[in-house]
Parts: sequence; C-alpha cells; structure tokens
Amino acid sequence: MAIIKNGVNGTVSGKAGSVVFVLTKTGNYVRSLPRVKKRKPSAGQLLFRTRFKMVRSHIIMLNPIIKLGYKTYSAPKRPYDAAMSYNLKEALIRQDDGFAIDWQKFMIAKGSPNPINSYSMDFDQESQVLEVTWEYDTYLENKNKIQNYNSFLVLYSATDDRVEYPILTNDSKSKLSSGKQNIKIREHKKEVTYEVFIFFVESYGEGNTDSLHLGSIKV
Repeated sequence: MAIIKNGVNGTVSGKAGSVVFVLTKTGNYVRSLPRVKKRKPSAGQLLFRTRFKMVRSHIIMLNPIIKLGYKTYSAPKRPYDAAMSYNLKEALIRQDDGFAIDWQKFMIAKGSPNPINSYSMDFDQESQVLEVTWEYDTYLENKNKIQNYNSFLVLYSATDDRVEYPILTNDSKSKLSSGKQNIKIREHKKEVTYEVFIFFVESYGEGNTDSLHLGSIKV
C-alpha cells in the first residue's frame, strides 16, 4: 500500500499495484515491480528434485552418523553437504518407475579405504544379538595406521522410519584387530529390515575409514 505524506501535494512512498514509489535525497521516483515468471519445472528439474528428495530423506535420518563419518572427508564443506553430493552421484539406481538407493554404494562414512576383505553376519534370534566377524587387509591396516581404530556398527531401518528404533549402533567398541563386533538388537513390536554398515574410527574421532555395507537383516 502506498502512503501519501503531507496531503495530496506531499510525497508518496510504498507500493501501489504494479509500481513502487521510492523517496531519495534527489526526489520521488516510481519504479515498476519485476514480473514474477511462473514457469513449470522442466523434466530435468523434476528428475533432480526426485533424486534429491530421496537421498536427502536418508541423510537427514543418518545425520548424527554422517557428522562423524564425514568429519575429516568433508572439509571445508559440512558433512551433510559432502554426504549429499557423494551419494547423489554414486548411490542411485535408475528404474522404470523412478529411482532406488543402491545400498552397496551408499556411504555413511568416507575416509581411508575400509580394510575388510571378507566378513560374516550371524543373528541369534533367542538372544537378539547380531555378531559380525571379519578378516582384513593388513597392508591397508599398516599403511593407514588404523590398527587401533574402533569398529562402528550401524543398523538403519531404511524402509520405515516409524519403527521404535530406526537406527542402532554398538555400545561397546571392538578394535579392528579383534575381528568381531556384537550388537544387541532391542525388541520390536513388528518385523524390521535393517541395512547394516560398518566403519572404523579413531578413538578421538579425528580419522576414520570408508563405511562398508554388509547387507540387510530382518529382526
């Protein structure tokens, strides 16, 4: 709304219709408002929005893990931005009806190469304990000086974030050299599928390895 000051012969300021009145030291001016062009998004823009939304939903859920796993890799970017950029580029599969996440390529941590070269997962239904055992490349262990890195096991319910425990991590941390890590899985009211990841992190959080997707389990 435009305002007239000092009567009909005074100055005018504000907006009226498609113009705006501007008062400066040199006088009173009228400017046209810029036209807002409402164009429909292109097919490429819609495609990018779909991909972005899909990856973003998982990164937001995993953000506490991402902050640790991308801490050194992301600088000077934020861990969130680095994780979004990497997974948008590497972890999507094109399908007939859209996109899907390729969990084998999805990375919740980036750092030095993950040294695991073979592994197994054993879930005990009675005790509700998942045990992961592994063998690893000693050359990478020595090269990257990760002998004393702690294991970080992450279970993520990717298909249903409304479950009681969408993310689980191990309380006790085993060393890389121990070759095994257990995690107690809390009881659920319904069956849940977890994507399982592991990476190794320095005790003080100043360094870590890439994450490795170990597969999925139903509990």
